[in-house]
Amino acid sequence: MVKQQSEDCDSEGEPYGPSAVDIVLDNPEVALRQVGRDDPIVTWAPSAADLFDLGEGFFLDFPGSSLSPECIYERDFNKYTADEPATVYAHIVQPSDAPGKLVVQYWTYWYYNDWNNKHESDWEGISLLFDASSIDEALAATPIEIGYSQHEGGERATWDSNKLERDGDHPLVYSSAGSHASYFGAAVFLGRGASEGFGCDDTSGPSDSISPEVVLLPDAVDDPDDPLAWVSFEGRWGERQRGPFNGPTGPASKDRWLDPLPWFDELRPSSVVIPAGDSEGATVVEAFCGVVAAGSNALITFTVSPAAAIIGFLIIFSVLKFIAGRTDWTRVSAEPLRRRRRVGQIIRAALVTYRGSPLLFIALGLLYLPAAAFAAAIAVFARLIPFVGEFIELARPSGGTNLFMAALAGGAVNLAAFVGVSALVAEFLRGANRTSGGLRDATRVTWARRSTLLKAFIRTYATVVILMVSIIGIPWGIRQIVRYQLMPQVIVHEETDARGSLQRSTELVHGRWLHTAFAATAINGMVFVTVMGLSLLLLVGAASIPLWAFSALVTLLYILVAPLAAIAMNLVYGDAVAATQGAPVAELVSVD
Repeated sequence: MVKQQSEDCDSEGEPYGPSAVDIVLDNPEVALRQVGRDDPIVTWAPSAADLFDLGEGFFLDFPGSSLSPECIYERDFNKYTADEPATVYAHIVQPSDAPGKLVVQYWTYWYYNDWNNKHESDWEGISLLFDASSIDEALAATPIEIGYSQHEGGERATWDSNKLERDGDHPLVYSSAGSHASYFGAAVFLGRGASEGFGCDDTSGPSDSISPEVVLLPDAVDDPDDPLAWVSFEGRWGERQRGPFNGPTGPASKDRWLDPLPWFDELRPSSVVIPAGDSEGATVVEAFCGVVAAGSNALITFTVSPAAAIIGFLIIFSVLKFIAGRTDWTRVSAEPLRRRRRVGQIIRAALVTYRGSPLLFIALGLLYLPAAAFAAAIAVFARLIPFVGEFIELARPSGGTNLFMAALAGGAVNLAAFVGVSALVAEFLRGANRTSGGLRDATRVTWARRSTLLKAFIRTYATVVILMVSIIGIPWGIRQIVRYQLMPQVIVHEETDARGSLQRSTELVHGRWLHTAFAATAINGMVFVTVMGLSLLLLVGAASIPLWAFSALVTLLYILVAPLAAIAMNLVYGDAVAATQGAPVAELVSVD
């Protein structure tokens, strides 16, 4: 199963298919090169005989640059395969140390690998394990186990496993777009390889079903005139590059070619699926996919042009340093609340306040626990509503609807949770009792205001969503997001109703829209970077962590950092009130 392209050169789909190596053999546009100074060309249009018994010091070189593929490889592939059928290569192994076992390997050749580790050519495959002493016994039996290769590792399943889809006696393989890693179903997975690092493997549909021809490969070839003489080629099947961007070696160069059982033993029982039904987990993984793609592009840039990459990093660093230097980071007191402060001073004062009573503020952040549970419940119950469930199932192959529903429902709950935490923190800081007793008082008072907070949030969320969905209303939606930033603090400190809180927040932001936008972006960006950064480290350190545990840890991170952002936004409110009262910034007095 290969993910469909919506149009030519569409990077979201799969432009290639499993093909015969004949498309690159005897091809006048393909060169055989020898490793050395300037990698001299040995011959153009190398044949199978030319590759016979060549060692590691040789490689094939296709038209184009593997690090800057553009649409060259796709166009060439379509040209080379115009009259060629899809092909896979079969290889039968009877391990000498396991006479009662037989393995049938299916190897697929792909013209180009368009993943994090871009390179010319790609070899992937699956293996079927039989309890059989001969080929005849295997033909009369069913496999006991099947393994799918994925980035130097893979995943296994028993033949009667529910996750294995079959078309009669043929297993279905879902090939990841770009990387060609093999999976048992349609989804977005976390891929991992020792040399390629982490990335996202997309097998979600819609997909095209391919039924390839099968060519049987021998263990070894001794005759250079044999059409399969290329099996003995130990060089690279693509352009020579550094590290993971190097062209791959062929099937016979792999350890499992003649010794497949150790490979089976190392396969995982499952793969890590991106949690599309959980907004927080999905957000982190989407960010992870973006970070990995950006990191891969940065590595490619550095490989192709180190000077350009270094200049780019210096420019980014200079811009961030310039932005940070536009504010004042001197330490000022968080008291009194209604006082002018720069954005840097607000963030620093918030950190000092948080460190003063971390456990109490973390306790206030526990509101994210029921919010996370409620968001998960929404995702489950939405499928039970007839028309919603049918809509999700109808669009399920694309995966986009699940993500949209999760973002719409789960995102609303998470935003509501932050509004609640902001109100709790503002009420706690408003009181004089900074102990557990003050925490209980803040919780009681905020609970009494729950109706006002909920109404104000619904008004805000509905207004912004309607504007943003309309496309042309996006600028106004962004404007309203900033205007309503101080709504929770207004409800707490000025005890207004829902409509009045939005009007008052708009008044406080009037004339200070850019300042408020910068402050809110810096504060929420601090939360986002902290949560995403720690979550990405978690993914890198423990890729096999269960999804429920991963989502729980993401929620825990929000519990830890959301109160800090709420403290900072409370200080933004105090600064806005002081500004409307004409208090000059010059009145600031550093506590240092």
